[in-house]
Amino acid sequence: MIEDLPTTRTEQTAQRQRQALLEYHAILENAWVGIAFSRDRKILRCNPRFSEIFGWPHGELTGQAGSVLYTSAEAYAEIGQIAGPILSLGGVFETETEMRRKDGSTFLAQIHAKAINTADTSAGTIWICEDITKRKNNEASMRRLLLEQRAILENASVGILFTSDGVIMHCNPRMEEMFNWEPGTLAGHRASIFFTSAEDYAGFGAAAQPALTSNQLLDLEWSNIRKDGTSIWCRHLAKSIDLDDGKLSTVWITEDITERKATEEALHRAHDELELRVRERTAELDELNQRLRDEIGERQQAEDRMRHMANHDALTGLPNRRLLNDRLSQAMALAHRGKHKLAVLFIDLDRFKTINDSLGHAGGDLLLQEVAARLAGTLREGDTVARLGGDEFVIVLPDLDTADDAGHVAHKLVEAFAPPFLIKDVEIHATPSIGIAIYPNDGKDIATLTRNADAAMYHAKDMGRNNHQFFSEQMNVMASKRFALESNLHGALERNELLVYYQPQINIETRQLCGFEALLRWQHPEQGLVAPGHFIPLAEETHLIIPIGEWVLHEVCRQNVAWQRAGYPVLPIAVNLSPTQFRQRDLVEIIERALAGSGMAASCLKLEITEGTLMEMTELTLDTLSRLSALGVGLSIDDFGVGYSSLNYLKRFPVDQLKIDQSFVREIATDPDDAAIVTAIIGLAKSLKLGVVAEGIETEQQLAFVAQAGCHEAQGFFFSQPISATDAELRFLKLCS
Repeated sequence: MIEDLPTTRTEQTAQRQRQALLEYHAILENAWVGIAFSRDRKILRCNPRFSEIFGWPHGELTGQAGSVLYTSAEAYAEIGQIAGPILSLGGVFETETEMRRKDGSTFLAQIHAKAINTADTSAGTIWICEDITKRKNNEASMRRLLLEQRAILENASVGILFTSDGVIMHCNPRMEEMFNWEPGTLAGHRASIFFTSAEDYAGFGAAAQPALTSNQLLDLEWSNIRKDGTSIWCRHLAKSIDLDDGKLSTVWITEDITERKATEEALHRAHDELELRVRERTAELDELNQRLRDEIGERQQAEDRMRHMANHDALTGLPNRRLLNDRLSQAMALAHRGKHKLAVLFIDLDRFKTINDSLGHAGGDLLLQEVAARLAGTLREGDTVARLGGDEFVIVLPDLDTADDAGHVAHKLVEAFAPPFLIKDVEIHATPSIGIAIYPNDGKDIATLTRNADAAMYHAKDMGRNNHQFFSEQMNVMASKRFALESNLHGALERNELLVYYQPQINIETRQLCGFEALLRWQHPEQGLVAPGHFIPLAEETHLIIPIGEWVLHEVCRQNVAWQRAGYPVLPIAVNLSPTQFRQRDLVEIIERALAGSGMAASCLKLEITEGTLMEMTELTLDTLSRLSALGVGLSIDDFGVGYSSLNYLKRFPVDQLKIDQSFVREIATDPDDAAIVTAIIGLAKSLKLGVVAEGIETEQQLAFVAQAGCHEAQGFFFSQPISATDAELRFLKLCS
């Protein structure tokens, strides 16, 4: 009998393919999320769950236009405009949006989309859809419940506090009042702040531990301290709670029993003070012994640290300019001997100043560290990435066959920046502008090569940012013009080329002038009136904004006093402070000199500060604001709504006014979202008893809207563009006198 021939390799492959197709089909048919494939804006096919979500009989969606799933043609077009660029680059598009079922009803969907073939995006896309309406409703219900519970907590007559692993998570106002803490400042501290020492805290924990670990009610009296260091006797009722997070969480109810314990406390005070001095002395001796032991190790590490610091950037750990030049010199020598090419890539983050102002310097530093890691992770092992300072990075690509190789690397770097950076729980979209210079074509020495790469980078910015450009001789001409503008700016103040223009601010109710905002202009002798957007960033980069800003303060004070002496009404003038100005340690003294030199009252000066500047939340920020407020100067948050301010910050800062950013006002009559934001900001200002100014008013309709919402003041082209001091006097001040 003839034996069966073994299955051929082709048949085995076919069997495996059939089995894989069956498995993929089973996954698709039984997935709990909707999955659809589309091409040329039409649905090719979908799984049963997708049909079920959208209320279509399974199979009827095949061949339908994608627009049938959206609430309107506009909504469909808008999704396409956002998703198209992402999908065309092979990225993943994610969003939450309102979708439409076949019967016309709507629901909230979470959408994920990606090109089927990232190498050929015309092959179509896969869309994954989940109905999240119920989840969102549950989240809203939970928020309402939390608000109700918070109301109970906020109005309790005893102190209530929640801790997790010894950290204060939340407390009511009574607890902060009892311990003399400012509202909203206790959260985040360890509970040890209520105790005189670590030993005292440990003793309290030992006394409380048995009841808390056995889930019993703790009833304990203890002497604690307020923020100012004064003592307070408290009765603590506490019970552990299980939040399913693996941490020891406890709720505390605290009552002030100081008066009842006063007599008893007096008897023990002398003994307690003696023990405290012994503990402090012991701690000092332990610290001294440890310091002596550490000194030996520190001396051994000092030389290594100094060598590393001399050649590396302190923030990112990348090579600095010194090490970069050394490696570039070696790479150029090798390229010369091997007749290879090498590339220098000059990278600058787009709009980093705006991002830095919003996040604060600490957040900006975190972003730079993340950028450094992402750059290093994209390059080959033999490549070098260095940081020159600020947001400037340089990459050396040695041993290249053609210049196109550098272009491919630059394209990969741009793609690497596509995913957002998560900084302080905020998604930041940072993009690079990349300039490329090739050795030896674009320079045979380090200075020429890096200078030409820098010029190419500026050309990349001029070409719309988020791209790379190779160097050409024309770029040197453009760089020279920018350098000339910067050079001219250095002498603009001495040559009296700077001007202060004034934009009127109008009381909405009376339609009368109530103040001005001072705005800087540059009358260039050759180029005429230079737009602020062209020279203010240069002033920031070169720190010329410091002397220019001080001159503006003196000029505004002088002009205001001159108007007052001429018999015109006493009105405040607002002056914008850049983040660089605000960080000056002698800012208050500078303002005092401007007021004293002019004789103007502090109440006639209003300072406008961006949200990003305030968000840095340094001790210097709080101290400066407090001193300015005590001086009598008005404080206003400029462009409010575009940063990340919180109610907690607004409560703590001694600000007087919010200025609604004009980007919200511009479409207020046609965009419901902008209208809602403006209404909310005005309501917030009213609740906090702050003044509010609407910027960018250009139409009667916009003015009517903010007036109806309760806005106090407005400014914009509807009333007047920024004008010279002479025109301001003729067109506005004379009408008020």
